[in-house]
Amino acid sequence: MVSINKEKCIGCGSCSATCPDVFEIKDGKAVVKAGADTKKPCVKEAKEICPVDAIK
Repeated sequence: MVSINKEKCIGCGSCSATCPDVFEIKDGKAVVKAGADTKKPCVKEAKEICPVDAIK
């Protein structure tokens, strides 16, 4: 399971740019899209690129 720590998230958009099928920005914070395939390889990349380590 993939989740976003809303308190850490700064809404920079790096996750949605890296993995747009899974992540999007809503109300200034990242969210996991409903029904998204969170096993895609880009999810790991998005976790690594997040500047505030908000993706778990």
